[in-house]
Amino acid sequence: MIRKQIRNRLQNYKVSLNSPDPELPFNILTPKKVAVIGGGLAGISTACNLSERGFKVDLFEKENFLGGKVGSWTFDSNGEKLRAEHGFHGFFRQYYNLRSFLKKIGAYHHLIPIDDYVILFDKNKKQGFKGLDNTPIYNIWGLRKFGIVDWKTFLNPMALPFLNLLKFDSDTTYKKFDSESFADFARRTRMNEKMRLVFNSFSRAFFSEPEDMSMAELIKSFHFYFLSNEEGLLYDVLDDDFQLSFISYCETFLKKHNANIRYKEPVISFEKANAGFLINGEGFDYCVLCTDVKHTKQLIAGAKGFEPYPETTRKLAGLKQSGRYAVYRLWTDRFEADSTLPFFIFTDRLKCLDSVTLYHKMEKESAEWSEKNNGGIFELHSYSIPKNIMDDKELKTELLLELFHYFPELKGMHHKHEYFQHRDDFPGFHTGEHASRPEVETEVPGLYLAGDWVKMDNCAMLMEAAYTSGAMAANYIMQNEGLRTNVIESVPVKGLLA
Repeated sequence: MIRKQIRNRLQNYKVSLNSPDPELPFNILTPKKVAVIGGGLAGISTACNLSERGFKVDLFEKENFLGGKVGSWTFDSNGEKLRAEHGFHGFFRQYYNLRSFLKKIGAYHHLIPIDDYVILFDKNKKQGFKGLDNTPIYNIWGLRKFGIVDWKTFLNPMALPFLNLLKFDSDTTYKKFDSESFADFARRTRMNEKMRLVFNSFSRAFFSEPEDMSMAELIKSFHFYFLSNEEGLLYDVLDDDFQLSFISYCETFLKKHNANIRYKEPVISFEKANAGFLINGEGFDYCVLCTDVKHTKQLIAGAKGFEPYPETTRKLAGLKQSGRYAVYRLWTDRFEADSTLPFFIFTDRLKCLDSVTLYHKMEKESAEWSEKNNGGIFELHSYSIPKNIMDDKELKTELLLELFHYFPELKGMHHKHEYFQHRDDFPGFHTGEHASRPEVETEVPGLYLAGDWVKMDNCAMLMEAAYTSGAMAANYIMQNEGLRTNVIESVPVKGLLA
């Protein structure tokens, strides 16, 4: 009965954010030209949703591949042609819109489940979450068996603010907690060490140090991933390289609906004109910016004709990106000793290693290489590089030392190939930024924004936020043209006690 009440209170764990009118037409009769700038997940979402309805879509992408942070590309190493990706991505079961899209384009069958959500701690300790009760509140109570909460948690008067995890409400949560960092919140509430370690991993998954991460954003993420649904912390992954298991399906869909994918064509001129926009000198009726925060700031800084729209330019110019992060993939002659580990593992970082992905256990192409060469493929990820590490050589050395700390059996392994990335183009979810974060719809007629950095009336994050924002931008344009919009779904937008 209690579980049923929780489910009812949380609206059966799924809500529709809009109500399409079935009487409105599906396809546009007089095609309008739409420029979609940026071929990442948000851009793919926008372009697919609009081209399917008959819009003339031009998708501008500066690279020779689509996908952005879910993209994949080839490189040559020691006589072999290999693939690299931007880093590991998990498809949680409450990614309702993205998973529906996978079904639409025919890629859904590539999803496979991960065995457990594991964190490696120091001194050979590890924490898994397999078997945790999935019902909200019951899942918190179930954390007792992992030592994350205990009777002291519930008797500690300083811990009363923990109830705010169950009270997510965009209107009040950001007012109360956006100016406080997670680190400050943890100190104020005397959070126990193991709970703090788990939350630290959560914080760094959003490319922020605990001292920088907005507590409001962390409450939102905890609501989205843990307290608004009964899908649990486990998730699915793609069974092969993203190009083969996802992006190629997107390209096929776009070409089927006559979208013009303009590979290796960066936007070098961006102007607001009376009748629409001039992109690289070419006219368009609508424009959707789907670039990451770093390149959005660069683009708006050089744009023309936006003087009448100071609010939009101010918000875009003020976007904050994450700190630096690194992705280091190694093709080796060794395997991990623990064959029970899942594909992806968080670590309680000693200095900079946040996670390790075992690609030889996850992707078909990687597994084939592994079998042929009798070695594993490991990807080391630092989501937030310490400020005192500036040199790439030092960073790679430190990542390897920490890998050997958690996997001592890999010491002495030979690197047959490696691929290293040191970047700073993720959005920052730091304290005090929410109020000035731009939304999908702007004050500029015909201009919309999409990306995981855009403020929306739901609590989606990461890949689901990127896809959903693109779908919302497409819906605004459809609505403008008198078309039926697409249904957009979400976990409930308010917490159980809100």
